[in-house]
Amino acid sequence: MMTNNEIELKQTGAVPGGGDLAEPSKNYVHAASEVVSVAPTFFADDKGNLKFVNLVVKLPEVVLFGVLLFCFIITYLLGAVVFSEGNPITEDTYTYDIKDVRSVAFDSFTLASEQVGKDWAEFFASRDGLTGDIESIYDSLKNPATNNQSAFFATSSSSDPILPLSERGDFTYWIYEAQTDGGCFTAETLLVIDEAETMFTQNAQWQNWCLREYNDIYDAAQGYECAQSLSALNAFKASSWDQNLVDDIEARLDNPVAGVPVLPSEVLDMLPSGAFNGREVYQLLGFCTKFGVACDIMENPAYPFSTIFSADDINTLKAFSVQLDADFLAVTSLWDGSGAINSDPDAVSLFAAYMKDLPSQAFLVDFFFDATFTKENPVTKFSRSITFWGAPVIGVAIDPDAEEEDTKSGDKRKEFVMDTFFKDMEKIADPGHSNKINAYYFMRVLILDVFLKILANDGMFAMISIAIVYFYMRFMLSSWFLANVGFLEIVLSIPTAWFFAEWLFQVDYFSSLNPLCLFIVAAIGADDIFVFMDAYKQSAFKGPAVTRDLKTRMSYVYRRAGTAMLITSATTCSAFLCTVASPIASTRSFGIFAALVILMDYILVMTMFCTAVVIYHNTFESPKVNCCVQCACVCCCPCVARIPEAETSTGKANAGQNVDGKQDRITEFYKGPFTNFVLNPATRFTSLFVLFCWFCVAFYFMLQLEPTKKTEQFLSDDHPLQKAITILNEGFPVATDDRGAKMFFTWGVGEVNRDGVNQMLRDDYIGKATFDEDFFLSQACQQKIYDYTEEVRIDVDGKYDDYVKRDAAGMVAVVSWLDEFKDWIEGGVDGHKSGEGSSLFGSACVRNPMREGYTFPVADTDAAEAFIRFAYEPSCSEDTPYPGALMIETYVEDSRATGLPGNSFGFNGEKLKSTSISLESSVLDPWSEIAETKAMEQYKFFIAEAAHIDSLMEAECGKVLMTDIDQKYVMMNNQKIFRTSAVSGAMIGCGIAFVVILISTYNMFVAAFATLSILCVLVSVVGAVTIAGWTLGTVTSILISILAGFSVDYVVHLAHAFVTTPGNKEDRVRGAFADMGVSVMSGMLTSILASLPLFLCKIKFFASFGIFLCATIAFSWTYANLMFMGLLATFDVMKFSFGKGSKVDEGHGNVH
Repeated sequence: MMTNNEIELKQTGAVPGGGDLAEPSKNYVHAASEVVSVAPTFFADDKGNLKFVNLVVKLPEVVLFGVLLFCFIITYLLGAVVFSEGNPITEDTYTYDIKDVRSVAFDSFTLASEQVGKDWAEFFASRDGLTGDIESIYDSLKNPATNNQSAFFATSSSSDPILPLSERGDFTYWIYEAQTDGGCFTAETLLVIDEAETMFTQNAQWQNWCLREYNDIYDAAQGYECAQSLSALNAFKASSWDQNLVDDIEARLDNPVAGVPVLPSEVLDMLPSGAFNGREVYQLLGFCTKFGVACDIMENPAYPFSTIFSADDINTLKAFSVQLDADFLAVTSLWDGSGAINSDPDAVSLFAAYMKDLPSQAFLVDFFFDATFTKENPVTKFSRSITFWGAPVIGVAIDPDAEEEDTKSGDKRKEFVMDTFFKDMEKIADPGHSNKINAYYFMRVLILDVFLKILANDGMFAMISIAIVYFYMRFMLSSWFLANVGFLEIVLSIPTAWFFAEWLFQVDYFSSLNPLCLFIVAAIGADDIFVFMDAYKQSAFKGPAVTRDLKTRMSYVYRRAGTAMLITSATTCSAFLCTVASPIASTRSFGIFAALVILMDYILVMTMFCTAVVIYHNTFESPKVNCCVQCACVCCCPCVARIPEAETSTGKANAGQNVDGKQDRITEFYKGPFTNFVLNPATRFTSLFVLFCWFCVAFYFMLQLEPTKKTEQFLSDDHPLQKAITILNEGFPVATDDRGAKMFFTWGVGEVNRDGVNQMLRDDYIGKATFDEDFFLSQACQQKIYDYTEEVRIDVDGKYDDYVKRDAAGMVAVVSWLDEFKDWIEGGVDGHKSGEGSSLFGSACVRNPMREGYTFPVADTDAAEAFIRFAYEPSCSEDTPYPGALMIETYVEDSRATGLPGNSFGFNGEKLKSTSISLESSVLDPWSEIAETKAMEQYKFFIAEAAHIDSLMEAECGKVLMTDIDQKYVMMNNQKIFRTSAVSGAMIGCGIAFVVILISTYNMFVAAFATLSILCVLVSVVGAVTIAGWTLGTVTSILISILAGFSVDYVVHLAHAFVTTPGNKEDRVRGAFADMGVSVMSGMLTSILASLPLFLCKIKFFASFGIFLCATIAFSWTYANLMFMGLLATFDVMKFSFGKGSKVDEGHGNVH
């Protein structure tokens, strides 16, 4: 049985088995005088024509209608199945390596937190069926005489009704950027800041929208005040300013304290500043005199103060610190923003710089000034402010259990802002509003509109990109009919691939990267269409053996174009399938989906577009009927009736009318000038030398590519929102009022059970929570945890300075529910601890006292009852989710980044399943994706801290688990995976390309040269983006990993054309360019033109994708045409071919 290549060679005059090839004409027409009969096969008839092609030629309209009907049915079924449950794109909450130790810790804690919450809800719903000791405890909780929260159990309501506007519902965030050396706080700039912020607070309706601070959280009639904005403007508009007192405070800080001995030089050398003036004294004693903590600092053996200062000296120093406390309070208590703008703003800035240098006062000012703001440089380039809005909004039903109420409040707030303030906000944010300062804003109710506007803008550019593909196809195909069908098959490849992924492979995970396949298939699909159409056009010049009838001609086209496209499609699919090895599900999903899309595109080109070409041949190809392409049907437009056979391009070619004719200009250019350029040794070696030089430069810069060292941008540099985000991330130090990512140290949680987990088949299941059944928060464990948090909070040796932020009291930000548990146990009849140390919890809320005889830590025998009663007490913490929230509601928080819970008080209704403490990072925040190296530094510290905790209390509490709930360390590992797999994935893609090309060409050197071309593209693209300033972040890594899939098409097309063209190497080069040059050129131009609009996108990923696509395609075309073909023109590679029917003697044309 003959192969397809042998059939084609017979039809074109090249006879296997020793027959000489006819001398090729300038158009490579190999005439044959007779039809060669062959044995029929399952796929071909006795004339060598493909049976499927025969069917298409016989019934083209039926086949086209059938394919379209099949695709439309699949698309309908896809919509019915996939879109029935809402958004089909898998949320990226679990986009990580589930086997990594960071992911295991994260899932173990968050799943356990979710499970505890579910267990408590189920328990509480069925609490009437309790028995034993638990029943008696809950019965007492229902008794109003012994529990002022008894209504909670009677009504099943989670809390008392919430007062209007008592919760923080939204905020307006202003970021300021100075445009002059004077900084943000000059007389001129303060007017702009005042204009921006007072538009809200001085509005007549502000009382109906502000965050209210009620005098009694249970009784609105007791009055309220609007919460003060968090703004430096409050200081610059203080109700009164005593410059003499300010000068006196600064002088006392700059000079030694009177009445105490001078420290010897060896002791001064131990101090960070090398001095012991009032500043250093207050830095040491401010926490003690202001907050009553760290009062033993003078006895700290690290500083030998006790050997130098007497008790009277220490009392003198403390009295100095106490007086400074009072004087600072006298100044800052008047920072209410109610006065006029200070006439000497520099004096206010200098005083704030003094305060910023004092740990016990810094929390009042550090939020407003940038990282370079110091006493020596009291000028800040950046500043920021927050204005708080209340919820629930007046007029919205107040129900703390109704989630939709927040949406209703947001809608009303948005309507008010848009009607009242939006125009003024836009005016102030306009860069032309002031030449002294720029202002940027964002607000939660407006941010969605901003993103929708960005998406609409980028969507427009994406559509322009796709439209360019369509119109360029129309230009190259010279037919609206073919352009419409071709574009339709490209679009339909997406839903058909999606359907088969969902139905056949049961892949439930649909990555957010998958929509990129539309751009990928637009480029590759257009290339396939050009290959098919160019093969069709060129077939008219192949002689009577090919053009004797349409079946023979289309069989030739089908074989030639189909084989070329099959090789490139197989190579591209294989390159994308390399991502299956990735441990990240979203990457695997993207690779599988992209491969299926390329496969479906190939199938649709070989069916739908092939059929369309037959219809085009029969009906539209004649210039006389081009005007009628827009006709709806044949019956209403007679001019679209079939063209007489003799007038078709096949009929004309068979009659010899096309033999001496010229082909299109691009083909003639490739056959002539361009081929001569490559074949000419001087120009060929010059181009190879230039490419080699560029390769060396690119290779050098590729080696300089470094992992990103700062937060990756979501938007382009010039977008106001991105400017604001960049300023927040890079311009400010971590302030007390900034939200840091919390690191949880947990006891009682076991490792997540991953049995049955397969994210590809079930994207919402990542395992089952487990608990340490032996865990019990014993009396000894309570004490150990409490002692540890007290030690951390004071931080005498500064261990946590670079890793954990400070709270409003200036102490290390550590949260433990045991602090409030102890406060409640020792609270007496009021449920509050009084006296020293009670400042952590306010006294506005009312708690039930614990029964007499209990002390902290609670004995093991009493712990179960104590934990149950404590769970249903109202929290007196300042961080309650709403006033009057219970303990069980207070000590659980949802991640700002993932929405997943972190439950510190793991109470399920019957027992305490787990317990946690948390440290708030001073470097990581819930929203930003920080650089891998920086995140790793933080991770190592907190892992070491977990080991330290185990060394202190593992015997009493068990093993501790450390994780965060914002996926900081999970994302850190993702960056590592992307970074390490980017180049390796591209290299694997190159290896697969080598194998596929080797199999298809039967030539080791052709495959090696082609792979070398792909490697050069990889190096060139990575080197070019490095020169452009890119770093190896997540976006760059993803793009590099799929680079091989983009860069194989052109070199594979030319390689296949080279080995299938008869003759010596010069003939093969000329024939390859004649056959594939125009297709490769058209594909390149389509992709590059389509990528250009993406450059203008505001979303960084799309813009980067456009740049990357453009660079990859440009370098792929250049290396394929100049280097790859130049090497083939230089070396006699066909001598090393192997395999049946693949080797042709150079110069003789004999096939062996």
